Amino acid sequence: MASRSKKVQYRDQPPDGGWGWMVVFSSFLVHIVVVGSIKSFGVFYAAFRDVFDEGAGDTAFINSTLVGMMLICSPIASALSKLTSCRVMVFTGGVLAAIGFVISSFATSVMYLLVSLGIFTGFAMSLIYSPCLTMVGRYFDKRRATANGIGLSGNGVGMFALSPLYQVLIDEFSYRGALLIIAGITLHGCICGALLRPIHLREDQEHKAVLDQKKQNIVENSQSSCRMTASKVLHIFDVSLLTDVPFALFTFSHFGTVLGYSIVFVHMAKHAQNIGVGKTEASFLISVMGITEFVFRLIGGWFADLGVISRLHVYMIGVAGVGVCNLFVPFCSSYASLVVYMAFYGLFSGVFHALITVLVREYTGVARLSSGIGWTFLGGGVAYLLGSPIAGWLYDATGNYNVSFYCSGAMVLASLSILFFEKCAKHDRPDGDTTEDDSTTQDISRESIEGTVTEPMLTERETTV
Repeated sequence: MASRSKKVQYRDQPPDGGWGWMVVFSSFLVHIVVVGSIKSFGVFYAAFRDVFDEGAGDTAFINSTLVGMMLICSPIASALSKLTSCRVMVFTGGVLAAIGFVISSFATSVMYLLVSLGIFTGFAMSLIYSPCLTMVGRYFDKRRATANGIGLSGNGVGMFALSPLYQVLIDEFSYRGALLIIAGITLHGCICGALLRPIHLREDQEHKAVLDQKKQNIVENSQSSCRMTASKVLHIFDVSLLTDVPFALFTFSHFGTVLGYSIVFVHMAKHAQNIGVGKTEASFLISVMGITEFVFRLIGGWFADLGVISRLHVYMIGVAGVGVCNLFVPFCSSYASLVVYMAFYGLFSGVFHALITVLVREYTGVARLSSGIGWTFLGGGVAYLLGSPIAGWLYDATGNYNVSFYCSGAMVLASLSILFFEKCAKHDRPDGDTTEDDSTTQDISRESIEGTVTEPMLTERETTV
C-alpha cells in the first residue's frame, strides 16, 4: 500500500499562547493527579507503620522510592517520548499507574509495596510527568516562567485537597480501599495526555540536521555496527549534556536541594503527632503548604518573567528560604508554629519549583529540553530516594526528628553554594544565546532546510500548526 504523506509546518519560535494554554491546563491537572498525590502520600506512612510494624527508615523507603522512581526514570520517559510522542507516553503512564495502585491494595508487606507502589507505580508516573513539562517548554518562550508556574501550581491544589482526603479515605476504607480509589483518580491522567498536541519547531529540524551529519560521519569513518548502535543510544538519552559544565553544576545542586527538601512530605505528619498534634490536624499541615505553594508558584513564575533580577537568582532565593525554614523546625513546639513553618516552606518551595524546568531550558535549548529535564530529574529522583530513609534512620537513632531537620536544612544551603560557582552563575544566559550543539547547528546552511517538509503519515495524526 502506498505510503501517504503530509506537509508539516515548522515554526521559527514557540507560539507563546494559543493551544499552549491547553497544554498548560494539562500540566496543571497532571500536577494535581501525580505530584500533588505523591506529596500527600505522607499520610499513608503512619498507616503502613501501624499495619506492617516496620521501622521508620524502612517504611519511609516506600514513599521515597515512589517519588524517586518517578524522577529517576525521567531520562527513560524522555527517550520514549522521542521515539513515540509525549501524548502517547502520558496516556500510557496513566493506565499503568492506575494498575500499580490496584496491585498495591493487595500488599502483604513493606517489600511488596516497595515493588508495586514504589518501583512499578513510580515508573508509570514518570511517563506522565516529564513529557508534560517538556510540552509546556516547547509552546512558550518569553512567557515560559509564567506558563510553567501556572502548570506547576496544580501541585499546590493537589496537596491542599488530597492530603486531608487521603486521611479520610484511610479512616473510612483502610489503606487498601484508599489505594483503589486513588487508582481511579490517577486514570484521569489519560485526559491530560489527550491535550498534548504535538508542535514542530525550527530548532528541532536544525538539531536533527546536526545529528544526521554526525551519524553520516560515523558511517563514513567506521562500519562497526556496535559503534553505530552505541551512537544511537547516546543520542536518544543525550548523554553529551552531562559534559556541559554549567548544566552539570545545576543538576548536582538540584540533587542536594531535593535531598534536604524531600523529608517534609514523609516525616512532617509523624513529627507533628510526636509533639501532640492529632492525625487529622497533622495531615492538614501539607494542605497549608499546598495553599502557599499554589500562590507562589504563580507569583514566582510571573516575577521571573519581569526581568527585574535573573531567573537563576530568583531560584536561589527560593532554595535559600527552604533551607533556613528547615533549620527552624526543631524550635516549632506547637501546632500554630508548625502551620507558620509550612506556610513559609510552601512560599519558598513554590518560588524555586516554578523555575527548575525554565532554567533547564536556558541551559539546553528547546531541542534538547526533554533530555535536560530527564537528567535533572534523575538527580532529584536519587535524592528523593535517599532523603526520607536517611531522616527516618536518624529518627530511629535519636528518638526525634531534630537532627533530621538540622541536616536537611544544612544540605539545602550547601547545595545553594554550588550555584555561586562563577561558570554556573554566568550561564544564566539570555534566551537568544546558544548551547554547544546550537553553535554546531549554525555551520549548516539554513538555505538547505525548507520551512515545510514531507514526512510519512504517522500512526498518531500530527496537527499542522
